[in-house]
Amino acid sequence: MPYFVVILEAIPGVQPTQEQRQSHLNHLASLRSRGILHAAGRFKDGTGGLYILEAKDMEEAKNTAWSDPYVKLGLRKCSVKEWERAY
Repeated sequence: MPYFVVILEAIPGVQPTQEQRQSHLNHLASLRSRGILHAAGRFKDGTGGLYILEAKDMEEAKNTAWSDPYVKLGLRKCSVKEWERAY
């Protein structure tokens, strides 16, 4: 299956609550338990974060990314790019 990078950019002036952050982390844990999440983390400069997942195609990757509570609640701007893993 292809790999996709999901980039979540912080929106100026929007700060998730602890409950919203936990919902986001639960979403990532669910992806990991399904075996499709390969890496995730935040940018140290506070501008957002990213994760790498596997999906059958771009549509599935976008649907997965858009189901993230941060995206659904309008707390992060989301972009998805197909990624070619070199090694």
